[in-house]
This record gives sequence, structure tokens and C-alpha cells, in this order.
Amino acid sequence: MTPPETAPRWWVFAGRAVLLRTGWVAGDGIPPAEEDPRPAAPLLSTPTSRFEALWLSSDSGLGVIERETAPDAGTPPPPTGAEGMREPAQALVEGPQPPAPRGYEWVDLRHAASAMAPDVFHRAGRAWQLLEWRRTHRYCGVCGGPTAVGPYDALACTLCDHLHFPRLSPAVIVLVHDGDHALLGRGPRLPEGMYSTLAGFVEPGESLEAAVHREILEEADVRIDDLRYLGSQPWPFPHSLMIGFTARWISGTPRPADGELEEVGWFHRDALPRIPGPVSIARALIDAWRRGDVG
Repeated sequence: MTPPETAPRWWVFAGRAVLLRTGWVAGDGIPPAEEDPRPAAPLLSTPTSRFEALWLSSDSGLGVIERETAPDAGTPPPPTGAEGMREPAQALVEGPQPPAPRGYEWVDLRHAASAMAPDVFHRAGRAWQLLEWRRTHRYCGVCGGPTAVGPYDALACTLCDHLHFPRLSPAVIVLVHDGDHALLGRGPRLPEGMYSTLAGFVEPGESLEAAVHREILEEADVRIDDLRYLGSQPWPFPHSLMIGFTARWISGTPRPADGELEEVGWFHRDALPRIPGPVSIARALIDAWRRGDVG
């Protein structure tokens, strides 16, 4: 049964699994923009599970956790104000994963990302990232007191008032090329047969540029030059900010140098292997190079 147009939509999570309409994730295609994979509010009456709710402002991008109990099935749509439309997001954070209601299925968010339009994935990822942040930071790291919702997405200690802001881990992601060939690698987490650009986290005291040079040398044993910034992307697995670069190879024979990659090698622009889907910044980097936008 299709929910009424006025029914509020919810992001419902059990761990990293998100509740989506059955069959909505199929292959690597992107559904039409008007398709909404989320369940409507009436599906949320699961009395044996503990829910946490999160209100997200689609205009400002701000989110504040509002309550810790599941809303009634008849919960009215969220208000609209000067801050813009707010859409609710909700997560199951404790207890076993409940059975999916008829017409819905639990899908790992990382897998679902390959079929989501970028704006849909952005909302789903933000909801899961903030809810996971709250679940894993229930106590203050300064004094050990319990935390509660604070301003600006922060958690405030109820004893010492220290504000804990959501964790973000900057990571560089790089398309290395020699003109007609791209350097791509396979890690153990990638689907079978998929190759992607190389990436790694920025270390304390390190610039983005230094991180690019270090990561490429450590992972593939090659040296690079001509770094160019192409863009960035929030990546909620679990709390990364991916900062995208292209770079030109100058020396070295590629090999899995530090054990993080299973395979690494050159691929001609006309003979690429299976690569990440369009929602990923890795794909954006590859596509920009393949179009000739990268010098």
C-alpha cells in the first residue's frame, strides 16, 4: 500500500541497516528522483524497540535530536517555519533488528548508497551519522558524566557542561593518472571486481597535500606531483569528510606496499574495471579524468 502524500517520511535504522521499500535497491541504477524509498510514520509502532528521533532541516542542514521515544502512528507532519521544511529521521539503536514490515526490507546503507540519488544519500547519511554519534557518546570524555542534547548538533555534559561536537575525520581521496591511465586499487571492503581511487586519513599535524603524498607512497609505492583539488564529500562510514584530488604520476612501479590494498595497477581510460557508483566522490574523480577535465 502506498502511503498518503501527506504522511511524514522517516529514516529508520537498525545499526547501519536502513529500512527501505522492497526492491527499491536493485543493481547499480539510480531510481527516479520522485521515488522515495523511506517508510511512512505508521510503520514506526514497534513497542519492543527503543527509538531515537532526529529532526533535520533540509534548508540549513542543521539537525537536533528531539526525543528518545517512538512517535505515535498518527504523529502529524513536522512544522514548517522560517528555518525551512524539516523532515524527521529516526533510528533503532538498541536491541535486535526487528522484522521488516510487509513491503519493506533492511538494507545496509553502504549498499543502498549505490542506488540512491546524491541528495537522498546525503540525507540518509547525515541522519545515520548523527544518530551513531549520539549512540557512541553517551558519556562525557572529560568527567564521565552523562550527555544530553546540546546546541549546534553537540552533546552537552550534564555535570561539567563540556560540549562534545560530532566527530569528523578528514580523509584525502586521489585519482592518480599518467595522462591516459588511472591508478586504481582494490581493498578488502570493495565488492567483487570493483576498483577505486586511493584514499587515506589525514594524520595530526599534517596538511592535506602532505597526506596525499604520504598515502600514495605508502599504499602504492609511487611518487606524484601536480596535485589539484576537485571537491569534497561527506561520507558517513562512519564519520569521514572525503577531500578529492587528482595527481600526476612521476615515478615508481605500483604495488600493494603497506598491505591495505589487495591489488593496485594502471587502467586505460577506455578499459576501466568495475568502478564505484555515481554517488561516490571516487566516481566523480574518475569521470572528471575520463572526460578530459583533468590536465
